[in-house]
Amino acid sequence: MELLLKEWKSYANLHAFDTENAAIVEGLIWAAIAAAALKRFLASMTQLLAEVPMSTRKVAMCAVHVLGGIVQALKTGDVAGLYDTLEAAITYLACHAQRAHPKRDRQTGRLQLGLEPLLESNDLIEFAEAA
Repeated sequence: MELLLKEWKSYANLHAFDTENAAIVEGLIWAAIAAAALKRFLASMTQLLAEVPMSTRKVAMCAVHVLGGIVQALKTGDVAGLYDTLEAAITYLACHAQRAHPKRDRQTGRLQLGLEPLLESNDLIEFAEAA
């Protein structure tokens, strides 16, 4: 739980501020949760579609460049625009948020346990058909 709260604080820019309104605090916490979930989704989809190992930290930091377009397409209900925006977001993240040293990670990082990035999935076809 502590690591999750730390991620929200650092990656979602959730910082302390002075207010007596509990609803504002709760709203910001829920917004941070939604942003973190969306960023993780973008990292996973980029990894699957672009077939490159992604850094969730870099995705969290780069997402500021793509979230505005996604939110705007969602607000307007523009389905075609949403697809275009998601495609542009995935392309951008694939170029700018890859893991820096995947070979080194196999020796000293999280991949030393034998875990490998999920670069292909049959579930992706089902996801695309459902959309």
